[in-house]
Amino acid sequence: MTQPTITLAGTVQRLIDRSMLKQAQQVQIYLQGADHLYDELRIPNTLGWEEGRAVEVTFRLLPADPSQSA
Repeated sequence: MTQPTITLAGTVQRLIDRSMLKQAQQVQIYLQGADHLYDELRIPNTLGWEEGRAVEVTFRLLPADPSQSA
C-alpha cells in the first residue's frame, strides 16, 4: 500500500538563530501553493541551507497505527 504524499516547492525565507535558547538554528520556508495560513514552515537547519535557496518539501501521511508503517 502506497502512502499519500504531496510535494510543494518552496524558498528559504530566513534563518532563525536560536542559540540564546541553546537550540539549533532554524529555517523558515515559504511554501508555494499552500493556503495562506499554512504557507510558512519552520524546521531545524540541519543541512546548512542559506536564505533564498529553492527547496522541495514532501509531506507524507503516516498510518494511525505505528505498527503498520513500512
